Amino acid sequence: MTQPEIDAHGQDETAMTEERSPTYEKKLSPSATAILRFVRIFEEGGQLQVFQTDAEFELLRTMVASYRGSLYSLLTRRLEEVINLGGVSIISQRDIMSLIVNLWEENISRLSRTELPFLEAAIKNPGVTLNTLASKAKLSYAQTRRAQKRLSESGVLKTVGMLNTQKLGLERVLIIFESPSLVLSGPYVQKILMVDGYSPLVLVVATIPHQKRSELLDTIRSFRGSTGGASVWSLSDGRPFFSGRYFDSQEGWNLDLLHFRLMLRKGGDPLLLADVATPAPRKSNRFTFADVKIIDALVDGYDSTGNDIVTSTGLSSSTAFRKRSQLIRNRVVLPRARVNIPRLSDRVVCLLSPECSGDIITAWNHLPITYQSRIQNIEDPSEKKVLLVSALPAGSGRNLIDVLTDETSKIHDYSAHVVAAGSGQSTKVASMYDRRSDIWKWDVSKYFDALTYSVVRREASPRDIPLDLA
Repeated sequence: MTQPEIDAHGQDETAMTEERSPTYEKKLSPSATAILRFVRIFEEGGQLQVFQTDAEFELLRTMVASYRGSLYSLLTRRLEEVINLGGVSIISQRDIMSLIVNLWEENISRLSRTELPFLEAAIKNPGVTLNTLASKAKLSYAQTRRAQKRLSESGVLKTVGMLNTQKLGLERVLIIFESPSLVLSGPYVQKILMVDGYSPLVLVVATIPHQKRSELLDTIRSFRGSTGGASVWSLSDGRPFFSGRYFDSQEGWNLDLLHFRLMLRKGGDPLLLADVATPAPRKSNRFTFADVKIIDALVDGYDSTGNDIVTSTGLSSSTAFRKRSQLIRNRVVLPRARVNIPRLSDRVVCLLSPECSGDIITAWNHLPITYQSRIQNIEDPSEKKVLLVSALPAGSGRNLIDVLTDETSKIHDYSAHVVAAGSGQSTKVASMYDRRSDIWKWDVSKYFDALTYSVVRREASPRDIPLDLA
C-alpha cells in the first residue's frame, strides 16, 4: 500500500502519552506501523496526503469511517493481548490488516435497535425515499438517515438494479447439475452456487432471451452424458426477506435452534404455486448506445446519480440525466436491496415441493436473510418448487439442516444443502444487446462454454456466495 505523507494538525505521530511505548510497537514491521498510524489519523480526522491510492488504502478508509466506536483503541488493545501471550517475533502488514478486517466485520454485523427495523423496511421497499422508509420502519427521519448512511457506507446495504425481464424479452432460468464433470459458463450466466459432497451439486442461474429457450434446452441435454442429471427451471424474480429474530445486541447473531425446531412443528398448509411468468411478445426497445451504458450503470448501482453516470460512462450531463430518468420511469431496471452482513457467512439452499413448503416456510421466515423464489421445470411444467437461499451465522448451516431433517417427515419432497462456494456477475447489456438489429446476441458456440467442474470449483469463492439469485 502506498504510504502517504501525514498531516495530523501539528500532532507528533510518534509521541506517546505514556513514558514507555507499548510492547506491541516493537513487534510491528514498518508497513504494519504505517497501517496503525493511518487508522489513528483517519479516526482523529487528520488529513492524509496521498500521491497514489490503492484498493487497500480505500478499504482502510471505509472501515475506519463506518466503524462504530474507536477501531484504533480496540486494535491496540488486541495487539497487546496477542503480544502478552508470548512467542511473537514480528507482526506484518498482512497480519494487522487481517485483524482490522476481522474487528470491522464483527462491528458492522452488530446492528443497532434502529438499524434492525430500517433494514427490514429497506429490503421490502427498495428505491423509495427516506421519508417513506422512516414511515415504514416507524422511525424518525433523522434516525432513518443515520441508519441508511452507516449501512450504506459499510456495504451492509446496497441498492442495485435488476433487469426487468418482462420488458426486455428475457427469461431467468435455474440449471441444476448433479455430480457434473462439466458446468455451463458464459456471459449470460450470472450466478453459480456449489454444494460439495459425495454427489456434488451445482446451481447455475442464467438470464437468456426467452425466444432461445429451446436452444438452451438442447445445450443442457448435451451435458447429460457427462453428469448425473441436468434440469432446467424457470426462475421467478422472488424477493429477499430480513428478520432480526435471532439477533442479540450483546451476543450478535446466533440461531436459536430450539425455537426453529418448535416453529417447524407448527406446520402449515400446502402452497398452491402459480406458473412462473414468462415474457409477453416483446415490443421493440431500440435502445441507443447511451441507453445500454446507463442500464449497466443502474444495474451496478440503482442509486447512481446523473453525475455518477457521467463519470462512469463518459456521457454528457444532459444525456445521462434525461436517459436515466426515462429508463427508471419505464421500469426497464427495477430497484433491488442487497444485504451483506459479514457474520452471516453460511449459505443454505433449500428446494421444497408445494406439499411440504407450507410446513417449512413458517419457521424459515425467522432466519436472518432469505431469498425466496419459485421454480418451474421447463420440460415438465407440472413440476414446481419453492427455492430458498438463506444467510446464516458462520458454522450454523449444518446444524440447521440437521434440525430440519429431524423434524421433517421422510415422505416430504425437499432437499437442503450447505453451499460451499459460489460466484456472481451481471450480464452486460452493452455487450449482449445488438442495437442495430434490436435483438439479443445469441450463438451457443460463441457465448457459452463447458468448463470442467474442477475449474469452476477452484474459481468459486467461499466468502462471496450469492444470496439473491435475481
